Amino acid sequence: MSKLLSYRPDIDGLRAISVLVVILFHADLLWIQGGFIGVDVFFVISGYLITRSIDKEMLGTIFSFKAFYLRRIRRIIPVLVFVMLVITVPACMFLFANDLEAFGRSALHTILSTNNFYLWISGSNYFVGNTELMPLLHTWSLSVEEQFYFIWPPILLLLHRYLNLKNRLYFIVFFIVIGLGLSVFLASYYPKIAYFLLPARLFELALGAGLALFWDKIPELSRNKNNGISVVGLLLILLPVFLLNGLSTFPGFNAFYPCLGAVLLILSGKNTQKKGIINRLLAFKPLVFMGLLSYSMYLWHWPIFSFIKYFGLELTLDKLILALTLTVLLSYFSWRFIEKPFRYRFKYNFSKTILVILLPSLLIIGAIYGVLDGKDGFPERHPNLIEFDKKNNYPNKLRRNCYDVFKVGNCDQCGLGVKKDTLDGVLIGDSFANHSAAFIDVLAKDSGLYFHDSAAGGYPLLYDVDDQTGAPTRDTAYGEKRLAYAKKFKTIIVATNWERFIDKESKNYKLVMSTIKELIDLDKNVIVIDPLRTVSEMNLHKMKLLKTNNGPSIVKQDLLIPFEKRPDTYIVYEINRKHPEVTIINLNDVMCYDTGCNYEIDNSIVYRNGNHLNTSGATLLARKYILEKGNPLKFLQ
Repeated sequence: MSKLLSYRPDIDGLRAISVLVVILFHADLLWIQGGFIGVDVFFVISGYLITRSIDKEMLGTIFSFKAFYLRRIRRIIPVLVFVMLVITVPACMFLFANDLEAFGRSALHTILSTNNFYLWISGSNYFVGNTELMPLLHTWSLSVEEQFYFIWPPILLLLHRYLNLKNRLYFIVFFIVIGLGLSVFLASYYPKIAYFLLPARLFELALGAGLALFWDKIPELSRNKNNGISVVGLLLILLPVFLLNGLSTFPGFNAFYPCLGAVLLILSGKNTQKKGIINRLLAFKPLVFMGLLSYSMYLWHWPIFSFIKYFGLELTLDKLILALTLTVLLSYFSWRFIEKPFRYRFKYNFSKTILVILLPSLLIIGAIYGVLDGKDGFPERHPNLIEFDKKNNYPNKLRRNCYDVFKVGNCDQCGLGVKKDTLDGVLIGDSFANHSAAFIDVLAKDSGLYFHDSAAGGYPLLYDVDDQTGAPTRDTAYGEKRLAYAKKFKTIIVATNWERFIDKESKNYKLVMSTIKELIDLDKNVIVIDPLRTVSEMNLHKMKLLKTNNGPSIVKQDLLIPFEKRPDTYIVYEINRKHPEVTIINLNDVMCYDTGCNYEIDNSIVYRNGNHLNTSGATLLARKYILEKGNPLKFLQ
């Protein structure tokens, strides 16, 4: 913080409250399911302190971009890199290959301040169980703050240069209102974008920034008024902690209230002689000390919790106490020996800071990413999990010339079964067709048949369309060309994620049904592959733990997939009702029993992820199907 600002111990106390509610939320305590709002309080504090510092320097004409980013580098990078380096050791020891590879990517994006984009693009959901397996999940919030640091100083400089104080205040109010409106919209219609990306959080940082810009214009209040404001501020923060949960629309208005509470608490402590009662409590030395550790505590607690959960363990009271103790001890160490020295002792100039701190950090983390990604997370560390060796057992890798390349007729590369002069039919669809290729290959070889497969995401039979307008969401050329090619043959096998066609009135549902009817009217043999039940990513992880003997409390019976009845409107049922001549190959017929659905054959897990098969799994499934049900393609001979 700039020396132009006086130290506020109550703000450090507020930091302590914020990090505590986040930690308790991550501890899975049922009574504190809204503790994620602590991050939003941090954003307000950050917006206030950064803007207050920059505004004072700009008013004194001493602001320097170099000095500002120099402080940010010294404040953020050393301890962040230290924590990442330390947790890389257990990550390399314990994480499964796919998780270790993802860890390397997340580490790179963290140091580049883009981890929020990485999590959004990868489809992560902050409130879904499998995210607990990501030791660097929490650094998305650092990326949001750092992106704000890039855009806000130039904006503030322009405001100072071209607007007087009154107009600057108008601007910030307008900025907050627009930002809140954007947050409400995104939270309602694009929740992942809203949660992870800066636009929906801008109003939170702007609330703190606005308070800083108004600061000298705000009249000093009496102690009684500050008492009341501080109590209201604390309630606005704490009530959402207990009332919100992972299903709440967020951020939007649900984030506005705790952020407003943070603004009120900062405001009620303006006059040190008349500060509010809550501000006086927040200045309690143990709280202030925890506030000083808050950055380190935020960085340390989640990896510790994550590694405990990685082994399938619950955060019971004894483990929670151990985790919290370790968090505090590691946080004190990194604060005392990393954070403080780099902030206050090693005050290099800008060029030396880049060379000594930033550049080595980028190179080290980049090297970690390069090794982990280049080696695919070192799958050889778990030799009994060969079904998760992506280079040798993932359909999207083994059949890279057949999936998402938008080709048809390349039979030499994408042929299934017994190669002959003429094809007996084609396999078309999306990623589910790609993972079904090995299944069809076994059936086709057993029947003496020859098929060609062509698959691409978003192309079930033709292509996906917008469910509201019916307009194609994909380039139509490939889908139409592929279907026209398929119509040349008597037999067409279709595999897609049928479970996503839920609404009978949706445009996609109707398009699929009309295309099936078109093929039936052309007297084609239509074969539909009904996929296995979906398994949660967390349960898939526990399957790996059980197989590698790393989950002492895990039993197979608990991992069986519930055989939940699909709704009557399930599209495969509808196809069967309207077109009984269609052959349905239901993979669940040989995997599901009264007690649930199995996930392995001959001690080999058949899933690649929550709803896709690996190649060995599809092969084993085909052999099991032939053994138990007979070959459903024999009638084509």
